Amino acid sequence: MHCIFHTQICADAQICGALAAWRFIMHEDFVIQKHSALRTILMHLIPGLINLIIMLLILPIIQYFGLISLTAGFLMVPIAMVPVQFGILLYTAKKTTGTYKIGKLIPYQKKAKIMEYLLFIVIIIVWAMLVGRILEPLENCVRDGLFSFVPDHIALRNIDLTLFSKDSLVFTAILGILANGIIAPVTEELYFRGFLLPRINLSPIGAAVANASLFSLYHFFSPWYFFSRLLTMVPIYYWVIKRQNIRFSLTAHIIANLYTAVGILAAVLALE
Repeated sequence: MHCIFHTQICADAQICGALAAWRFIMHEDFVIQKHSALRTILMHLIPGLINLIIMLLILPIIQYFGLISLTAGFLMVPIAMVPVQFGILLYTAKKTTGTYKIGKLIPYQKKAKIMEYLLFIVIIIVWAMLVGRILEPLENCVRDGLFSFVPDHIALRNIDLTLFSKDSLVFTAILGILANGIIAPVTEELYFRGFLLPRINLSPIGAAVANASLFSLYHFFSPWYFFSRLLTMVPIYYWVIKRQNIRFSLTAHIIANLYTAVGILAAVLALE
């Protein structure tokens, strides 16, 4: 009887211990510990600064081989963006969960119905087009005025495509579809919306505004698009928080970047 009682106590203790360990692993303070304001700012902006530095270092090599400067921005994705942002995710996952499973860092994994995604896409496309149309004159003024010191080949203004071979332009366009259309959105969404957004210590709308603002600033190579990015992204990120679903921003990001990348390829193929 004593042995049975002792065995039962041990079993209960093991169950309680396992439950306690599970609660510890899944507890918000362990996996989703909020970041300080300074840490939030640095973790948003430092990867962008690294992207800019690598892009500028690649640029002379790109020009040497007769490629358009846009190629440097696309090559920066696998050379700098992916290693840095995935490196942070893998390091943090190992440190906080004991594994390299990035998914354990991302709380926004709830699912939604197909119709909700479709309706969301339509609304966001209309909203993005409206914002872009309204702010385009302002952004052009900012780019050509406040940032007039930025060389034309970096600001991508007054570019004469006839100076480049069609093969080199097609190469850049295809690279853009892969790097900027697919790889960059997936990487940035996992890092900025999957990892950083849930850890901003603000209300849902405050976190959405902060994340959108810092993500806009993160694009150091095109600061003149700050306001259009901000206004377009705030409602998207707020919806991600409310629905606890990163797939909304991931879908919007991929569609937006692919639209631009495919547009570049179409323009290149139309050249005679």
